[in-house]
Amino acid sequence: MDKQRMSREINLLELFWQILFGWRQIICFGLIFAGLFAGLKYAKDMKAYQSAQKISVESQEDELSREEMQQVIAARTLITRIGEYEKYLETSALMKIDPYKKSVVELQYYVDSGYTFNYTQESENDYSRDLMTLYYNFIVGGDMSQNVIEDAGLSIDQASLSELLSASQADNSIFIKIICNDEEKMDAIAESVKTQLKEKESKLQIVGSHKLRLLGESQNAVVDNALVDRKGAISNTISILNTQLGTLKSGMNEQQLNLLDNEEENRKDFAKTQVPQFNIKYAILGLGFGIFVICAWIAYKIGFATRLQSSEEIRSQYGVRLAGVIELPFKKKRFFSSLDSAILSIKNRKRKQLTIEHQIGIVSANIALTCRKNGIDCVYMTGSEYENMDTSILELLKAELAARNVQVKEGGNIFYDVESLERGTELGNMLFIEQVNVSIYDEIANEFNLAKEQGSHILGVVVFT
Repeated sequence: MDKQRMSREINLLELFWQILFGWRQIICFGLIFAGLFAGLKYAKDMKAYQSAQKISVESQEDELSREEMQQVIAARTLITRIGEYEKYLETSALMKIDPYKKSVVELQYYVDSGYTFNYTQESENDYSRDLMTLYYNFIVGGDMSQNVIEDAGLSIDQASLSELLSASQADNSIFIKIICNDEEKMDAIAESVKTQLKEKESKLQIVGSHKLRLLGESQNAVVDNALVDRKGAISNTISILNTQLGTLKSGMNEQQLNLLDNEEENRKDFAKTQVPQFNIKYAILGLGFGIFVICAWIAYKIGFATRLQSSEEIRSQYGVRLAGVIELPFKKKRFFSSLDSAILSIKNRKRKQLTIEHQIGIVSANIALTCRKNGIDCVYMTGSEYENMDTSILELLKAELAARNVQVKEGGNIFYDVESLERGTELGNMLFIEQVNVSIYDEIANEFNLAKEQGSHILGVVVFT
């Protein structure tokens, strides 16, 4: 029996369905390996990126005197400041605007609280100043600027937007100025500001009843002398710093200059290096590997299983008559059980769905007909895991057999239970009850061999699935 079991054939269709029912494990393992592969790749790239960031100049620095090293440090400071100014000129949204033709939208709001002071009556506190402060802080704060960036689809950060969107206040009036070299974007910014202030008006009614009135909106193209001066000042600063750097370098020796040149080259190379990011290709590779691993594991468990995998193995592995199959109710799992039910319905789409009572009726009729042909009126019901079977199903089966004039006696595993072996051998006609994924191959073989050695007649096997 062991040799037959070890060389048993695997039903590929059943393996396919077992893999489908393992979709939870497939998703979990796929995501775990996707994150693992992408994470390891990211860690490797980040390590290389950080290594490239470190400039190995310690040996050159040790050869310089203290005064020479101070000159190098001063030159580094100048190079850093020059780089910051140049980067600001290249990336600042304000610096990209033509100061001689600057498009400006101006919005003027008035906070009308309806406050009046009457000397003859007791007056309420004037909350107008509080409202002005709240509105001003909202305009220049981060909440509005972030919403403006999202609403207008701007590719800048909040710091850059603060240069394009400014506000001032005087008495009960708020003046908002919007600058942008793209007219469409400027209109989108203005609309976002007006919409947010309208929403803020309703929220600030809790401070006091008031109206936020838009008194005027204008769009003009102006010459911004302040911006001209600011650009000129930054350019002059860069020029002065370069002159200072040149003067400082002229007094350096070759070793100092080589140290600065090496740092500059490494800094430029590092600037070209992209910051490591999660690689989607490795995530997909990890996902595929995780799915392969779990599918291989499911196939391994089925191929080297120690428990009964299908009812057909009763015939193919042991050569014993299959008296019937009873499909137990599908056990729903806690999460997404509807998907399991959908897979099961696809699997059984060409089969008629019978109730438990109907299945038991068919199985009992099959057993009763066999008993009638062989002149048998009493059978001994047992199994390798009989004590672990669903007692309600067993009771229904016994009741159906009794209704067909077949008496039933029962007992535990005859290979371990001496009394059960004696009663079953004395009666002579045995009906075995086994269950898929519960009954063990070796235990089933031991029962069948023992029954045959004692000369008992095996009527068949009923399998619960």
